[in-house]
Amino acid sequence: MLEVLVADDDENVRDSVATALASAGHRVTKASDGVQAVDAMASRVFDLAICDVQMPRLGGLALLRRIRRDAPGTAVVIMTAFGEIPDVVGSMRDGAVDFVTKPFDPDEFTRTVVEPIAEHRALRKAFDRARAAQVARATGAKLVAESPAMRALIERVQVLANTDAAVLISGERGTGKELVARAIHAQGPRHDGPLVLADGTSLGKVLVDGSRDAGEELFRNAMGGTMVLDGIEGLSMDAQLRLLQLIDAPGAVPRRTRRWLPLGVRLVTLTRKGPSEGLMSNALVDTLHYRLSGVHLHVPTLRERGVDLCPLIVDLVDELEPPGTTRPDITADAWKALSSYPFPGNVRELRWVLEHALALSQGDPIDVRHLPPEVVAGLS
Repeated sequence: MLEVLVADDDENVRDSVATALASAGHRVTKASDGVQAVDAMASRVFDLAICDVQMPRLGGLALLRRIRRDAPGTAVVIMTAFGEIPDVVGSMRDGAVDFVTKPFDPDEFTRTVVEPIAEHRALRKAFDRARAAQVARATGAKLVAESPAMRALIERVQVLANTDAAVLISGERGTGKELVARAIHAQGPRHDGPLVLADGTSLGKVLVDGSRDAGEELFRNAMGGTMVLDGIEGLSMDAQLRLLQLIDAPGAVPRRTRRWLPLGVRLVTLTRKGPSEGLMSNALVDTLHYRLSGVHLHVPTLRERGVDLCPLIVDLVDELEPPGTTRPDITADAWKALSSYPFPGNVRELRWVLEHALALSQGDPIDVRHLPPEVVAGLS
């Protein structure tokens, strides 16, 4: 079954396509124009979007570009009149997987176009589940993604993992930025190479106070792998200049050999700042900012991904409990308290709260009396 978005201002076409898809077992959301389609994508992740070229407010080709930017895992099929084919050929370069000319038979369209996409998606999802299990083993944790925001983030991680683009990962403290960085490393061809974590304080000392070879040694240790730079916003001008020199050194340029062996160092930068705030304070030159900010990923807060709370709790309790023990129950009052608490420390704070509760409950069901006072303070 696919989650399908059908966007067309022609009600007859929209309804006939939706009926054929629903009869084939797919779940369909309808939109009468591009703006409604964008609104639908804000609350749901779609496997397939079927878009008409000519729509009011936001046309199909502009919608295609929007989907490629915001939901790269969504396949797009364009519906078009015969005379619009030259425009649609360009859409194939923008990432559409197919197009169909009107008028067409919705049932035949479903059989010949949609079903092959469904088969491909099923195979890909099976592969992604296997890859996710591998990433969980490699990172010691896994990314829980039931919410649209996290599902979209993981789709982008899967796309970016097989590139060498520099990645800037932003998010509040405790959201799991380092876990996202580890997933990028583990899912790409560099997974057998080193993963080097460099925090801003130690990096600044190496770049400024260490010998000239010290910074080069840091990069040599990451050759063929990934370097994760964390908390570098406050680097001094001298440290920024030295870091830029190391990044621009010929040997540091990411590239692939004919045998598909990764060379150079892939850069992933973690920051609490948003993309509009600028990465560096007192930046020496814009060049360093752009070297580190190739593609931006934002990790949502736990408040923004409420539907992930329950599976996160289950996963964290399983992880924190000793092997071979039975997962303790959680009372309704404890669930209410956990669901109502805003978790300003995000997933990191949730983990601490559960560690606290498990230590006090001693195998009994987790109740409000086992939770920290600040978590239960909001209960009436």
